[in-house]
Amino acid sequence: MNLKKIKSLRIGSNIEIKESKNKTLVGVKGKVIYQTKSTITLETSKGIKKIILSHIKIK
Repeated sequence: MNLKKIKSLRIGSNIEIKESKNKTLVGVKGKVIYQTKSTITLETSKGIKKIILSHIKIK
């Protein structure tokens, strides 16, 4: 997804990170529980993760 699509995500959407500047985030799946202009907060099976939108590409 491009940045425009990422910014239009809705809370409750399930996503998977396909590419990231932080390689430990690649493959992370979760539900969007909070979103700001530049970050999203995901609820994953391993806990809560706050992620910078400009650093990722999602599926």
